[in-house]
Amino acid sequence: MKCPVCRAEYRASTTSCCRRCGVDLAPLIQIHDQSIWYYQQAVSAFENNDFSTAQQQIDQAIALNARRAEFHTFAGQVWALQGEFDQAISAWKLAAAIDSGNRRAQDALEMLRSAFD
Repeated sequence: MKCPVCRAEYRASTTSCCRRCGVDLAPLIQIHDQSIWYYQQAVSAFENNDFSTAQQQIDQAIALNARRAEFHTFAGQVWALQGEFDQAISAWKLAAAIDSGNRRAQDALEMLRSAFD
């Protein structure tokens, strides 16, 4: 996470203030933590084969933090398991655009390409 004021990378410490400019990052940290919580809820629902709930939870995580490639990668997996391949492809493409080194998204896209060719 980067400070929206000075763009310094936030590093967890005893304070929620930016180490460079001193702005209070507590609201952003709270949103970040809440997005992780939704992601964890999505994974839990997924592990219980509750794909509908997993989709709802991962959508909430993405709504709070759309720059996390792993959220989009996971969303693609959930979409694919529900037979929604267009949404899965879109999610995986977005994950790869956010993080070009995201092998899971790239592998999933390649697998779908080869399956439909």
